[in-house]
Order: sequence, then structure tokens, then C-alpha cells
Amino acid sequence: MNGKSLPWTTKMSYGVGHVFNDLCASMWFTYLLIFYEKVLKFDPTVAGLVLLVGQIADGLSTPIVGIFSDKENKIGICARYGRRKVWHLLGTILVFFSFPFIFNSCLGCEDSDVWSQFGYYCFFVCVFQFGWASVQISHLALIPDLATKKHQRTELNSIRYAFTVLSNLSVFTITFFVLNISEDGGNSGETEGNFTSTFLPTSTSILSTPTTPSSITHSTDTIGPEDATKFRNISLICCGIGALFAFIFHLGVREPPYVPHTKPQEVAVEEKAPVGDSKQPHQHRMRKIDWFKELPFYQIAVLYMATRLYVNLYQVYIPLYVQETLHLTQSYVATVPFAMYLAGFTGSLIMKQINKKIGRKGTFALGCVVGLGGCTWVWFGSVSDAYYTEWGIFLVAALLGIGGSTLLITSLSITADLIGHNVEGGAFVYGFMSLVDKFSNGIIIMIIQDSNPDEAWYYRSVITFACGASCALGIGVILTLINVRVGQRRGHQSPVLEMLEESETTEEDDTSSSSVGGIDNPALSVIGDEKLPTPNGKPNTCQLRAEDTPAKCNVSGLCPNSAVENEKERF
Repeated sequence: MNGKSLPWTTKMSYGVGHVFNDLCASMWFTYLLIFYEKVLKFDPTVAGLVLLVGQIADGLSTPIVGIFSDKENKIGICARYGRRKVWHLLGTILVFFSFPFIFNSCLGCEDSDVWSQFGYYCFFVCVFQFGWASVQISHLALIPDLATKKHQRTELNSIRYAFTVLSNLSVFTITFFVLNISEDGGNSGETEGNFTSTFLPTSTSILSTPTTPSSITHSTDTIGPEDATKFRNISLICCGIGALFAFIFHLGVREPPYVPHTKPQEVAVEEKAPVGDSKQPHQHRMRKIDWFKELPFYQIAVLYMATRLYVNLYQVYIPLYVQETLHLTQSYVATVPFAMYLAGFTGSLIMKQINKKIGRKGTFALGCVVGLGGCTWVWFGSVSDAYYTEWGIFLVAALLGIGGSTLLITSLSITADLIGHNVEGGAFVYGFMSLVDKFSNGIIIMIIQDSNPDEAWYYRSVITFACGASCALGIGVILTLINVRVGQRRGHQSPVLEMLEESETTEEDDTSSSSVGGIDNPALSVIGDEKLPTPNGKPNTCQLRAEDTPAKCNVSGLCPNSAVENEKERF
């Protein structure tokens, strides 16, 4: 694109391009374990292994797809269609033909041993995760291709996130209706009376479950093998909706032709340096190996890992907690996650104002405290308490959701601060964080599943202690970062001096400095909005000298000549 405003049809078409992935991801994290444990009757350890294989496959697929999607496609028809859209189309096809098998009975092998079925499901899980990664990477990479202006990229990201929220809420809504609508002629055997008592649960039915949990044996109360067709139908509905939106994406988005950008950029840099001028642009580019020499790189990796552990663990185990610990009806398996995600989205709307008041680190710590409050309430919430099973569980879900959204948004912002001006290494940093996230989540869930004593209280302990420990770990890491200026490199000179020297030789390039891997970099926006301090800590107005011109004064009001001299005296 040439910088002109994108047509609204292109914006909307792009926004729905990740809906298929969002629908599948919501089902994957929320209902995978409960399906394999309660419907397929897998041992908890085997169910955890299925999820672990998926996490590892996702972690390995992401960098592979990223590397190859950046390469020029030399196949004629594929090059004309677009290198990003080709990967998106390939991923969509793989997801469409693999995802329904993950939430379905083992076709042709229902009577086989558990490890044969395990291999069957792992095959489709690996295909699905590779397709999912193909769609995700190609969709994000399209942002800088479609939009050259920062505000355009921000708008595309906002539209994309709005459809992500709608996709997640849609999954919980579909699950609510499918689990509670009786199938005439099906194997559920539900009657009209049973449907009424399940779809509109009364306080009597809910209050009776704590005192007589053994009486909960009917399919309308708990999820079991008879619900296999329902989960299959939910996955098929998600695939149908996702395929429709993917078709809209491919129809409405036209990918610009690929133009190699390495050589033009090198020429542009050379042209900016006048002939005979010995002063070259002052840059400190981070090589991949350089990141591993920075302590904050590891600290923030642990911070992001703790965030993803907290969010994924409560999303995975809330349905099992509702079913096994609280003995609530099927409808709560959908309504509790719905309330959790809706509260998290609502909390994210005020995140910007909170961040302005107490900063990123303070906001992250606040999110950890809110999350710990939800975990603690789970521990004291009892199945015998009517208030807790009727409305208290929804307040707990709200606390967990708000805490999770706070940690997610803030940890991503802190990661962007770490990257700072080293945008050339942004994809590597985000990829490393994602790799640590996927592997740690898979391993921790595997340990939790393998330690399952098959007791009702176990899932209450998982949410309280596993999720709570993740929040505590996050607070611990934040404490170690209090006196750390995230983004300042060890052994490099002052960022103020570096920025001022660059301002004398280079101009700000919106197309190269405002994004990291296709995502707007919040760190650059923050730096651009703040006033740079002078060496003595006092505001400095621009004192023009004879040789200075207004064009040489940077946005903070500092004169480059005098400010650079002062900084050099300090360092």
C-alpha cells in the first residue's frame, strides 16, 4: 500500500482473517482435557500428553513458518496470490481437515488400546498446530504489508482483537446451547423435562448437588461419553463459521506484491551520509547472540512464562473444577468461562489509564494481586455454600479473568520495552518468549495431570496453588525489575545520547520503527511521548545558536549540539 487510507472492506476482511484460529484456540484450551478425560475416558496422564504434544508442535512450528513465510515465493501462481495469503490458505485447509478429528471419537479405532488411540489423536493434533501456526504468522505478517502508517497498523490490530473477543464469546455461547439442547433420536436420551431443568437450572437442583453428589449421574448434569456427538458438533460448527470468515478474508484482502527491501534500505542509509562526512549513523544492532548476554532478557522471559501459565491453567482447569469439584450442571461449563472472558475484556478497557497512573510494573503487580484474590477465593469457596455455587463462582471467574487480561497486556508491553529500538530483533524476542511459554505450559500441565489422585478436591488445589504460584512468581520477577531500566543495553552508552546522535544524521522512518514483527511497538510510542531529561534533571529549552536551525531541535526541546556535548561529558 502507498500510505493511503485502507478501504473499510479491506479492514473488515483482514479483521476476520484470524477468527478460525480464535475459535479453535478457545476450544483447545478450555475443553480439551474435559473432553479426553470425561468423554473419551482417557487417563489424566494420557490426556495431558495429548496437550503436551500440541504445545510442543506449536512451539516448533511457529519459528519454522516464520522463516519460510518471509522468503520470496518463486512459484508463479503462488507469487501472484501473495506469499502471506498462500501460507494462510494452507494453514486454513490443514486446520479445517484436522480439528474435527481432535474432538471426535477415534474413527475405526474405538476398540483399540489407549496408546493406539493416543497416536491417532497426536497425528491430527500436530497437523492442526502446524496449520494454526501458519495462519497466525501469515496473518500478523500482513499488517506491515497492508499499512505503512502506524495509526493504520494500530487500527488493524484493534479490529483483529475485537473479532478475537467475539470469537471466544461465540465458542462459549455455542457450547452452552449444544450441551443443553436435547437431540431427538440421539443417544443422549434427554426428555423435555430434563432439558428444562438443565437449560434453566433452579436453585433447588443446584443446592441439592452438594449434599448428594452421588445422585448426579444423568447426562444432563455432568459431561460423559454420551456427549461425544455434542463436542463433535461444536467443533464442526466452529469449523463452518471459521471457514466462512476465512473465505471472506481471502476474497476481501489483496496482498501487495512482494518487493525485496534489504538493498533499498542499504542504499537509503548510504545516501543520508554526505560525501566526505566521517560521521556515520550511530546504531547498536542486537545480534541474536547478544540477547542472551542481557539479564533482563531472562527476567522478562520468566515474567511472560508466569503470565501464560496463570492464564492457561485457569482456562484449562475451570471446566474440570466446575464439574468435578462443585458438581454443577453442564451449563456452567460454558457460562463460567464466558463470564471470565467477558470480565477480562472489560478490565482491559481501563488498562491504559491504570498504566499511566502507576506504570507498567505497578500494573502488572496489581494484576497479580487481583489474580491471587481469585485463587484464594477458590480455596475457601465450598460446594455446600449456596451463595458460592449460585453467584460466587461468577465473581471468582471475573477476578481470574481481570487478572489474566491485565497480566497479558502488561507483559507484552514490557516485552516491547525490552526490544526498544532494536526492532530488527523483535521477531526473535517474541519467538523466544513464545517458545518458553509453549514448552513450560505443556510440561506443567503434564505434571499436574500425572499427579492427579482422581479426587474432587484436586482441581480446587490446582487453581489455588498452581495459578497462585504463577502470580507469586510474577510478583517476584517484578521486584527484581524495580531498579532495572528495561530496554537499556549493558555496555552501551546512554540511550539519550544515542537518540540525539541519531537525530543529527537520520530522519524518523515511520515504516521501519513503528512495528515489530507486524505489531506496533508500544515502547516507541511511549518514548516519543515523553520529554527527555537533561543531565541535571531539569527541563531544557532549545537555545538556538548561530549555526543551529529549528529543524535541528528534536521533539523534546533539546538542542542536539549542546545536549550531545553535555552527555559526552557525563559518560
